[in-house]
Amino acid sequence: MRRFAQDWEGSHLRLMFNNVRRRREWFTENASPRQVANAGLALAQFALKARVLRAWPVLVKIDISPLCNLRCTYCVHARPSSPADKLLTLQSFKAADKMTVGQFDRVVREIGGKSMAVSLYYVGDPLVHPDLAEMCGLASEARLNSHVSTNFSFKLSDDKLAGLVSSGLTHLTICVDGMTQESYERTRVGGRLDLVLDNLRRVLEIRREIGSTRPKIEVQFIKFQHNIAELAEVERWASRHGVDQFTAYWGNLHNYVDLAQGNYRVFGPKEKKQVPLCTWPYFSMQIKYNGDVIPCCYHRHDQQFIPGGDSRVVGNVFDSSVWDVWNSPEYRLIRRLVADPQRVLKEPALGGTFCQGCPTVFTTDADSRTVRAQDQTWESLYSIDKRGIVRRRDAVVRETEAAGADPG
Repeated sequence: MRRFAQDWEGSHLRLMFNNVRRRREWFTENASPRQVANAGLALAQFALKARVLRAWPVLVKIDISPLCNLRCTYCVHARPSSPADKLLTLQSFKAADKMTVGQFDRVVREIGGKSMAVSLYYVGDPLVHPDLAEMCGLASEARLNSHVSTNFSFKLSDDKLAGLVSSGLTHLTICVDGMTQESYERTRVGGRLDLVLDNLRRVLEIRREIGSTRPKIEVQFIKFQHNIAELAEVERWASRHGVDQFTAYWGNLHNYVDLAQGNYRVFGPKEKKQVPLCTWPYFSMQIKYNGDVIPCCYHRHDQQFIPGGDSRVVGNVFDSSVWDVWNSPEYRLIRRLVADPQRVLKEPALGGTFCQGCPTVFTTDADSRTVRAQDQTWESLYSIDKRGIVRRRDAVVRETEAAGADPG
């Protein structure tokens, strides 16, 4: 029991249950006996370290579009500060990068009534997709709770907001990282706080006018040292206007690509524990807009939208089905790896999976590449040039040094 308690304390299972507790309505609201039984079976198979699963994924993340209207400093959409930012420069997004309504309907019909929820984003903002409300309606018809997270920095009509409110959407998360434009736009690059607050106020009014409790509206505040003084004011604003849930947590100042393979050292596989080291291969999957599936939304961000990148997809749900991909040979290898990472030393095929080098499964120094907002200020990494463009200071130094100039 002591060994299990230690494994629980440091495992992804504990983190998963913390996230489930935060957004429990995704899973508990209108859950059918079949969905509850599926979740229980998934938990049992996780504990037994099964490779072939009889349970469907409990949560399916569906990337309806990777496009975004902002260039947030943490994201792959961030503006490269110099030619030295090669990985950001290589990111490629096209206006046509959108899942069709028919493709989305095919996926939710397959998982409907078995999985509990769908989350409609990955690296993009779901409001970029013109058919978002229709997709939320299809998810509702399939007995799936749905979640959307958005920066909400769009010019949205009352009709657009009303359509979203009445669509059947279960949970709407709106990011409000400040109460002044100056602090907000440091990380939400290109965003307009006045649009965010106006849209938020109106969507709450519309929901109230039609007498609906859906969607549950959550305001999310990502904390940085430059906006922490505004936290209480944002929380008061949210409470005064009828927001259902307020969530605040510390953000990161590094970019996704800083944790690209090759930017940190991998020392070897971690020791196995009584439970698998990662929950994702047992409970959730990430489907990209083109049907490609990756096992999680935390690893290999930098490669997913580079033409010819090392994305290591595990299948495509449009070429086969969700179920076929979920139990594909690639997924089975991943479950074998996370159940006992030491196997990679004797089974080279495990080293070719999506999860190779992931800090959850391998001992690495990736932590040295992370910059947590509670430890450093935004100004220590970023500045705003004369054109109002946010740039990373280390990139500016590399650029000027390469040109033979004095960076001071």
